[in-house]
Amino acid sequence: MNSKFSIGKRVLAAVLVMAQIGLPLQASATVSKLPPLVKPKVPPNIMFTLDDSGSMLFEYLPDGLVPGFNYVAAFPQPSSVYKNGDNFFQSVIGFGDGYGTDNGTTLKVARFRNWEVNEIYYNPNIKYEPWKKADGSSMAPAVETAAYFNPVAPTGGALVATIDLTTDQQKDLWGSPTWVKASSNSSVSEKRNFYPATYFRYKGGTGCVSADDATDVNCFEKVEIRSTTSKYPKYSTDRTDCTEDSGTKCSYAAEIKNFANWFQYWRSRMLMARGGVGTAFAKQESNLRVGFAAINAGSKTINGVSSKIIVSGVTADFAGSNRSSFYDELYKYPTTSNGTPLRIAMDKVGKYFLRTDSGGPWQNTINDSGSGQATCRQNYHIMMTDGTWNGSGASSPANANVDGTNGSVMTAADGRTYQYKTTGSVSKDEKGVITTSTDKQYADSTADTLADVAMYYWLKDLRSDWTDVSKKNVPTNNSDPAFWQHLVTYTVGLGVVGTLDPAVDFPALRDGTKQWSVPTSDSKNNVDDLWHAAINGHGQYFSAKNPKQFGDSLASALADIASRVGSAAAVATSNNTLGSNTKLYTSSYRTDNWSGKLEQKAVSASTGAVSVTNDWDTDNWTVTPATRKIYSTAASGSGGIEFKFPNLAAADQTAMTNATSYFLPTVVTGANIVDYIRGDKTLENNPFRIRKYVLGDLVNSDPQYVREGKDWGYNFLPAGSVGKGSYLTFLNWKANSSRPTTVYVGSNDGMMHAFDAAANDTAALERFAFVPKSIIPNLPELAKKNYSHQFYVDGTMNVGDAAIGADTTAPWRMVLLGSTGAGGKAIFALDVTDPTTFTQSNVLWEYSSTLPSTDNDMGYTIGVPQMGRMKDGTWVAVFGNGYESASGKAVLYVVNLKTGAVIYKKDTGTSSNGLSTPKLLIGADSTIQAAYAGDLKGNLWKFDFLTPNPGDATVVNIAYSGNPMFSATDSTTGSPLTQPITTQPQLYPHPNNGVLVIFGTGKLFETSDATSTSVQTLYGVWDKPSTTATVSKTNLVQQTLAKSGGYYSIPSPQVIDWATKRGWYMTLNVTTSERLVTDPIIFEDQVIFTTIIPGTSTDPCISDGLSTTLQVSPLNGGPLSYKTIDTNGDGKVTSSDTMVSGRQSTATMGTTIIRTGNRNLKIFQAASRDGTMIGGSDGVNSRASDPIPTVRLWRQITIRE
Repeated sequence: MNSKFSIGKRVLAAVLVMAQIGLPLQASATVSKLPPLVKPKVPPNIMFTLDDSGSMLFEYLPDGLVPGFNYVAAFPQPSSVYKNGDNFFQSVIGFGDGYGTDNGTTLKVARFRNWEVNEIYYNPNIKYEPWKKADGSSMAPAVETAAYFNPVAPTGGALVATIDLTTDQQKDLWGSPTWVKASSNSSVSEKRNFYPATYFRYKGGTGCVSADDATDVNCFEKVEIRSTTSKYPKYSTDRTDCTEDSGTKCSYAAEIKNFANWFQYWRSRMLMARGGVGTAFAKQESNLRVGFAAINAGSKTINGVSSKIIVSGVTADFAGSNRSSFYDELYKYPTTSNGTPLRIAMDKVGKYFLRTDSGGPWQNTINDSGSGQATCRQNYHIMMTDGTWNGSGASSPANANVDGTNGSVMTAADGRTYQYKTTGSVSKDEKGVITTSTDKQYADSTADTLADVAMYYWLKDLRSDWTDVSKKNVPTNNSDPAFWQHLVTYTVGLGVVGTLDPAVDFPALRDGTKQWSVPTSDSKNNVDDLWHAAINGHGQYFSAKNPKQFGDSLASALADIASRVGSAAAVATSNNTLGSNTKLYTSSYRTDNWSGKLEQKAVSASTGAVSVTNDWDTDNWTVTPATRKIYSTAASGSGGIEFKFPNLAAADQTAMTNATSYFLPTVVTGANIVDYIRGDKTLENNPFRIRKYVLGDLVNSDPQYVREGKDWGYNFLPAGSVGKGSYLTFLNWKANSSRPTTVYVGSNDGMMHAFDAAANDTAALERFAFVPKSIIPNLPELAKKNYSHQFYVDGTMNVGDAAIGADTTAPWRMVLLGSTGAGGKAIFALDVTDPTTFTQSNVLWEYSSTLPSTDNDMGYTIGVPQMGRMKDGTWVAVFGNGYESASGKAVLYVVNLKTGAVIYKKDTGTSSNGLSTPKLLIGADSTIQAAYAGDLKGNLWKFDFLTPNPGDATVVNIAYSGNPMFSATDSTTGSPLTQPITTQPQLYPHPNNGVLVIFGTGKLFETSDATSTSVQTLYGVWDKPSTTATVSKTNLVQQTLAKSGGYYSIPSPQVIDWATKRGWYMTLNVTTSERLVTDPIIFEDQVIFTTIIPGTSTDPCISDGLSTTLQVSPLNGGPLSYKTIDTNGDGKVTSSDTMVSGRQSTATMGTTIIRTGNRNLKIFQAASRDGTMIGGSDGVNSRASDPIPTVRLWRQITIRE
């Protein structure tokens, strides 16, 4: 059972975010375009350190490929390629041309010019692309007749000579380098002829084991890319440039162009590194603060402080001149023949993050002392290298055996603690529960290693001057538990191999059955130390052997950093009672790139524990855009179309076409934009926005799991009703274990997605998707590089049964009702009886403020539309008109479920208002008796669904003589103030007939709401049969809350005399600004309220918003007769716990509950600050009544008389 945020949840960000970062608030209330409960994320600092040692100039990989030589070039080349005035190459390998002294086609030559042995040499399987520019576009392709030795001139130099790769050359080399002799480990100075565009392919044969182990030159085939050969083999699908013979061959033009691109852009380790880094960073958004370092860089003044290693400090963002400067440093930084002092380089980077002045990395605006410093800023260091470290070690105390020494106890702002121990760690959560890990992958017995340096700057509080514990608030995640200011380390090894294998040895290191090797200067063990540094630094290690691997590795590092920044989540379950197939769903979003993630985990049927691994998730989900099943509504508002450009209504095609002008000078079409929405990545980065993940952000749409569905009791329909006799058969069909399971969720990528819910241990599988027509004109915004978040399909779906099929003997269908939520003013209906065969014919209708015609009463329908059957046999959708309608009225809609035709619009007669989500009262005959809904003016309305005589059409009237059933007000501060109702009321059967209507008040969408101290209230009001007078608050009994620590109690519960009273209320005045903006949950004999207390701090790092979870009796608002809350922190609810009615926690996105045993409950709540589960991954343990009450209450209540 889920508690869904109403208007308060969805518009909370408008108030919180603007208040916290000083943005102007609009004069009138508007639905926010940002997610709720999330402060603006603080951009992370990323320092990238380039290995500029001499080995980076090598044109071979790995080391030692040519025994007896170090600086061996693949081609004769001039001075000033990598540094003005210098040429570091000592020798050049031959080409196997047979010219000159001892220069035949020998094994030494073949191995060097084969990509399987020399992993950096030209590989015809790879399509080599030019480097990326700062703006994301590509540099010009190389000219094969005049290819540059370096595509960008080094600092202080100019573009050096070119080489014609298409003709025979004759060189005696530039300067002093010599030709390597083929028969010995010596060289010779002489003039030689050679053909540049040459490589060797391993062909195998007798005695040939592999390219790397070949001992006979005949295992290789020499290939010269000459114009006399018109076609060349296409060795891989990556070679999309090869189009000859129906795409099976490469033309000479394509092959020589590919070789030229490799030569100019990827020929050496340094060129490969620069190209890979440039490509990876080109995909990043502007919300990063990036700096540049080089391991041999000398002293330089960085914003007023002399620094070694640091070439440029982090910048305020990664846009404009800041982005261009990074690319200039990356491509132009000169390379020398120095060593590889990785330890001291990492130490100097760490010291940079120790700066506290305004020119350091903590300042919000660099060098602006008045801009403040963000305490929660995350810091990352990415170090890439091609070699094993040597040279000087780190300074003290980073040169100690840091990982071999227990750390200090660290305390977080919320009371959590953490201590690193050499055998793992000890942590304590907010409730005092202690967790001890036994991970042993960190510690070793060696001092002054690279891993020690990484551990030092991870363990060390980089801002020890921030002594206030409230400032220890850096976001944590599953990979990094550090909440203090620290540095996370990523390492990338280019073509290096150690004694340990990262692919297989980690488990043994973790359990202590294998130990780290001992690193020393220039030792192979230092590669293990490079991996160890990433583990100690709680980042990741990547190993790359060719340009594609290197680019992918760095992109993965940046993607991992992005995934650690700016996420939040909500939870839902597939069932409310634990069973063998209970699933937990976590839907989340990332604010750095506005992507979403849906995860499915299994819940243990015996313990209620949540699996640590996913059944599946959407992060690895890939799509084939052309064949995706995506549908939309037809122009009339009835029926569907396939969502492709030619099928769109003329007005929608025009909207797409008009939007193309934004992307000039790149010429795009409206069809291109539609293809982009469908998932096509062809035009991403130029000119469209890059999407790291397919799925858009999931904010307010709770996942809805459907297989067997619910029994709605329609076998109790009136005699003669269509479907009455066949409903049990339909239920049996739904319950068939072989019936496919599906989960539905709305996303702000413009679609409602239907995912296969079967556990497949892989990526998600999409059955189909639906794009509401009403939002199509807004879809081009998603493609813009400067995209500013908007909502699209942000409402929660509702799936139910209805007898609306054409076959009256088997009329039952499963209907999905959905809304666009804050994304638009629309409701839609789909037939999802069989989601595996869904087509456009299953789109029923869409109703909006413009479809099928203008309706000024329709607002943002932020809530869940309801469905049911009226007494006259009509199946209907029932919903409130929502907020910000053009008319400002509060209106109840009753719409034909099959056709979308409006049957009733019941206007309450109020202005500057809006009606919230209704709750339906279902009678003994399974037909709608009434609907209850609140509005923004605090009115609780009851709408009667009346059928005067059999055969008459059902009429909808406002009960209580056309007046509100109750008006919520508070007089705490003087004259009565109205209390807005923005959540869906819940219903509970009253022992004297009628129902108790359970609801609360509060909102968070107007300009003054963030700091408002208006008192809000929880209510239980009895709708007494045959009563027509509006209920007064004086007719209610007050229950009073008291708070002690983090717990709430009702010390003096009041008894209700139902002969004179009509219910109860509970004032939320224990904590200032508390209000209810989530739907209450009726779970058997208790009602669960989850309130919100907005934070008021202007510091975006302080997650000071709170929530209170109250578990009370719906009958009287008083305490339950049994304990439900673990107060002693042992993780269980027992007799040793104190009797309380509520607990306070960090602000939460909502509440989900399942029963795990006779009396055991699990309450799942996601913290809004970071998406972590409150109480741990298995949720919070609670209790329910025993035995289970006879009356079971879920989404709708059935009163049988």
